[in-house]
Amino acid sequence: MSFPTIAQTPSTRFSIGVQDDFRTLSDEALLEVSVKKPSAFEAIVARYQSQFLSRAQAVLRDRDRAEDVVQETFVRIYRFAPRFNGEQGNFRSWSLTILMNVARTHYSKTARDRGHTAPLEPEHYESLADNSIHAKEGNEAYAKEVMEKALARAPKETADILKLAFIEGLPHAEIAEKLGISTPAVKTRVHRAKAELRTIINENNIL
Repeated sequence: MSFPTIAQTPSTRFSIGVQDDFRTLSDEALLEVSVKKPSAFEAIVARYQSQFLSRAQAVLRDRDRAEDVVQETFVRIYRFAPRFNGEQGNFRSWSLTILMNVARTHYSKTARDRGHTAPLEPEHYESLADNSIHAKEGNEAYAKEVMEKALARAPKETADILKLAFIEGLPHAEIAEKLGISTPAVKTRVHRAKAELRTIINENNIL
């Protein structure tokens, strides 16, 4: 997968080969360095390309479209790098939010191009937070506010599993290891927790 030249740095192309050794830097530090030293961004691509592609494929079910999503995501991350700060969380959660927004856009466009509305299948919720939360206002700030209000009213177990899955963006296997339970058990808990959250949102008129 190749990455297009960024207008700000016309001579730079993102690639897996890292010219300088940035392996000891944190994601946040790499992003900050990449604003002035674009080669640092190659290390971010190397760290996240595989994970991003896996998540995009889970949504789009198509390798080529998933690669397009990942490419666009890295371009946006690079473009928005100067705006990133700690208030937006860590780099991982911030970048996954961008990835999921791009994936949703591509998914919706694909449905429109086929002349019908394609509802998200249950498997998509493995990678996406409940899309209905985004529907009313269509922006991430509103979705975050709704999620925070609902989680504040949710039982601790429900809130904890959803924070791990959607706020921190951890894969199910990692959550399973963290909680000391099996991956199928995590999937079951996430499914039940999302149903509980939707009930909380509806009953409390949070949307």
